[in-house]
Amino acid sequence: MNLATNKDYKNDIQPISLTDDQRKLGRDLYLLYNDIINEAEKIKEYFKINDSHFQPKNKCCDNLLCYLVLRKRNIEQLQLRLAEDGLSSLGRLEDHVLISIEQILKHYGYPINSNTTLEKINQGDAQTIIANRSRLLLGRPRDNRTTRIMVTVDVNISYQPQLLEELLKNGMDIVRINCAYDKEQNWKMIIDSIRNAEDRLIQSGHGVGRKCRIVMDLAGPKIRIKQTSLGTGPLKITVPKDTYGRSVKLVEGFLDSEAEYTEKTNLIGVPEGFLISVSEGKQELTQLEIGERLLFYDSRGKYRIMTVLEKVSKTRTRVGINKSVYLDEGLIIHREKYFANKFYINNKEENSNLCPYPREIARGIVIGRIKPHPIDLEVKAGDKILINKKEIDKNCDLSEGYGRISCTMPEVLGRAQVGHRVLIDDGKIDATIISTNDQYLELEITYPSDKTAKIQSDKGLNFPDSNLDIPAITCQDIKDLKFIVKNATVVGISFAHYPEDVKNLYDELVKLGNPDFGVIAKIESRNAVHNLGKILLTGLSLPKFGILIARGDLAVEMGFENLSLIQEDILCLCEAAHVPVILATQILETLAKSGLPTRAEITDAARGHRAECVMLNKGKFIVDAVKILSLLLKTEQQHNIKKRQIFREFTWQNGIFDFDNDDEKNKGNNIQRRDKFLV
Repeated sequence: MNLATNKDYKNDIQPISLTDDQRKLGRDLYLLYNDIINEAEKIKEYFKINDSHFQPKNKCCDNLLCYLVLRKRNIEQLQLRLAEDGLSSLGRLEDHVLISIEQILKHYGYPINSNTTLEKINQGDAQTIIANRSRLLLGRPRDNRTTRIMVTVDVNISYQPQLLEELLKNGMDIVRINCAYDKEQNWKMIIDSIRNAEDRLIQSGHGVGRKCRIVMDLAGPKIRIKQTSLGTGPLKITVPKDTYGRSVKLVEGFLDSEAEYTEKTNLIGVPEGFLISVSEGKQELTQLEIGERLLFYDSRGKYRIMTVLEKVSKTRTRVGINKSVYLDEGLIIHREKYFANKFYINNKEENSNLCPYPREIARGIVIGRIKPHPIDLEVKAGDKILINKKEIDKNCDLSEGYGRISCTMPEVLGRAQVGHRVLIDDGKIDATIISTNDQYLELEITYPSDKTAKIQSDKGLNFPDSNLDIPAITCQDIKDLKFIVKNATVVGISFAHYPEDVKNLYDELVKLGNPDFGVIAKIESRNAVHNLGKILLTGLSLPKFGILIARGDLAVEMGFENLSLIQEDILCLCEAAHVPVILATQILETLAKSGLPTRAEITDAARGHRAECVMLNKGKFIVDAVKILSLLLKTEQQHNIKKRQIFREFTWQNGIFDFDNDDEKNKGNNIQRRDKFLV
């Protein structure tokens, strides 16, 4: 921006009682005002011609363009000079840019531009628009709290009806389901459980007066570790648990004397299970009875029980376990009937995973060979690992001296170059590419340096220095979308890098006959941050649209040290576009998992009032987290509107107003005070 000279402003209209410095300040602001209008008009004309989704008669688009033009400039000195004159420093004009500047220009006697093609919006209308859009996308707000609370859940919530009722009663407004996990039958169980919980609350007279919204995130092209190096170590069979660590169901499998290996099974349409190869005790297997209990110690020395469910054949018996186990070759499974209730005591005292009785008496069933399966890799700074460009087979093992991993999208590995960083498990492990060839990328671990970390299957891989250029919607996402539009209220698009990603998702919704379906674009990559302006312009053409700030991947991609500034920029841009925002990732996470919040996360959660929704993740104390968050948001709403602080009650200060003055005492009823903290 070119600042006005003395010669420029002395010939302008001169308001009464202004000094030369004040007139110069008014002139500088007027020049900025006209620059914003001129450049925003040019950008608007460009989008009218080149973008079929652009809405030329949309106040929100025009305000966003004006804000982007303003923020392109460094106006720090202008802001400070305005503040010194007791005027608005332009720090809170996001939702009404032009009118906010015009209000200041009135003090300097400058006319407003009435000939611009840009549609202006005042603050009142802006707040009405964002409130209406939030209601359409996120549902009706609760009394005394406009910021909604979203909770991420998985299929285990289906087995905890009381927990669901408590969440609904204490402030959960929206449930989020991540389609990267589980399957359609699991998602249907979750949704049915929520609706049943709502019905029970209504019948008992405790209904919350609103229907819980369902947001389902498409899995998207998340790059994850598909497999780690194969080994024959202990095989873990996991039993699902509820929020309190209690098993919620049996995991079923088979004892089979003809099976070659002991392994996990995962067949389409069948719950995940296991197959145990029986190497010895085959005769004993044929004599098992339905309902009989089998006892054993797993490879960690943990006492476990297996129940016989069905005699399938002479060689195969269906069994179930109710606690997670680690199985290893040679472990012996014993029939409870031979131990006269002494099995657990004797083994506990001897601290052994083998039965203290002779095998010919105990008549045990011995577990056979473990099929090679992915194992955890322990690494620290200086170690090297390989990312395979193809599947890991049984010939690729640790004997070569390198741990190996494969990824869910091997096609992107060709775009990574030597020197680029690779971040594993949300940045818990840092590595640098030191060589590449047709078979693999060779990485050197750079963090952690003082301890070892585990690389596990299904953990995320980020390539922050590489331009991967992958589409945001996969073929599987399109299949999942058919279920989502029938059962949910909003769909989240993961890894929305460009406006075209939002357009493509909307086109799929139109094909399915759901053009009014809600869409949330998750901002979690470098490209998404730098393309947010265009993503918002595209989103404004949709009937229901919002933005989710995914702080986990965003911190990894942009750098943890930049996260706070990036988050603030996203909030400001969305406010300028009057688009609802969901703030997510690690909010009150310590409280949800341990029951005790950190001081820092309380402050972080309180900032959630800036958004239209705050997302919590599941945990043992998730109900407590919802309660605290609801209270924090209600309190903050009394004192803040977005970035604007409202002066209501204040923490009372002892000894300041305690003087003996009748006039002050008479005014006491008008003094706003807060005698104690709410949290």
